[in-house]
Amino acid sequence: MNSNVCNIDGVKCTKEELLEATERAMISKNDVLKELELMKREKILLKHTEKYKIWLADDGRWKTKIPDGSKYGKLVARATKENLENFIVDFYKAKEETDKITMATIYPNFLEYKYLSSEKGTANKLQWVWNTYFKDSTIIKVELSKMTVGDLSDWLLELIAKRNLTKKKYVEVKGLMNQLYDYCISHNMVQINLPRQIAMPSKNVFFEAKAKPEEEIIYSSTTKSDVIKEALAQFEKTKNTAYLAICLNFNLALRIGELVALRESDIDGDTIHISRGEVKNYTKDENGKIVRNGYKVAQHPKTDAGIRTLVLTPDAKKYIKMALDENKTNGRSDEDYIFLSKSGKRMHEYAVNNVLRRCNGVRNEKDRFIISGKPSGNHAIRKTCISELHDSQLLPDRMISDFAGHKDISTTQKYYIHSVTPLTEKADVFAKVFGSKAM
Repeated sequence: MNSNVCNIDGVKCTKEELLEATERAMISKNDVLKELELMKREKILLKHTEKYKIWLADDGRWKTKIPDGSKYGKLVARATKENLENFIVDFYKAKEETDKITMATIYPNFLEYKYLSSEKGTANKLQWVWNTYFKDSTIIKVELSKMTVGDLSDWLLELIAKRNLTKKKYVEVKGLMNQLYDYCISHNMVQINLPRQIAMPSKNVFFEAKAKPEEEIIYSSTTKSDVIKEALAQFEKTKNTAYLAICLNFNLALRIGELVALRESDIDGDTIHISRGEVKNYTKDENGKIVRNGYKVAQHPKTDAGIRTLVLTPDAKKYIKMALDENKTNGRSDEDYIFLSKSGKRMHEYAVNNVLRRCNGVRNEKDRFIISGKPSGNHAIRKTCISELHDSQLLPDRMISDFAGHKDISTTQKYYIHSVTPLTEKADVFAKVFGSKAM
């Protein structure tokens, strides 16, 4: 702590300033405090006018500019000179306080804002990113007023090398920075979003995760048939309708949350309407940490693209009827949800995921699900169905994207479409295209 600094009822000053104020005022404490405030006001206005002029404009208002990170500053105006000077003094006093702000000091308020203004799951993800990559770092202790684009860029590059970040993880880390600075700008703590000025590094900088072979991404016609047969056999044995949900989804390609939120009232003849989905529910514990708290049904998807009507194939109708008949036989009812647990309550996504793992022959080793040589998880079913539609060449990509519930067709094309037909089965195509045309 600087021994030359005094604090008089919250008013900070140097010993020299205190002596000057004492000489200029009556010796009473109140007079000294008033004189200190007056001196501070004079110094702020003097320093301001060294860079920005104060003038009476033609419209009768007093004007000046204040620093906002731009080259020329931001224009402000007030009706009187005194009001303008009051604004200038208040601006620099507030700036003096905000200059002490760091990412660490603002993070709790930022996270609370995200918790209240966005999906709770989004806030939980930001909390995870912070705790994983930021919490014990030095960058969060740097005052934002002293931070530079170079400081942030250097830290990110070091983090990529130290933690073997993939491009996806890098985007998550930088995304938190972007949003935190947006929050600071909206509260007049900073003027410029420095992270948004950082260019994306070369793709060669990032750690490249080992790509899965095609047979572990989508089901072949053989593995798909095997899973459906196993699911039907397990249903007959256990009467667990989660196995029927697996079979149904090879016809609908739903997200797992959409699948377990299906209701009988969604069915209209040969079609079914998709408009809701199960999501993880989050709340705060006694320490203010965001934690998982079961599941809930979101009545609206994240985007309008998630609202769609799908055709029910004969097989799809059969699996739905089997599930409804099982519910009726056992007197189970939870509103009109199709897939119910044996307790009669709406089934949760983990129930379907668990039986799908069993159908795939997954084994549990040290609390990790181990599988190799074949797909696992509901997402593989989605990708398989979407790829099958694409391979059929019977539907345009835009219609396939609508079927998948994707807002952007490029999402479908880039991440969901794979070839389900073995290369050897396309030999005639290659022969036709590249075959000799010599006479």
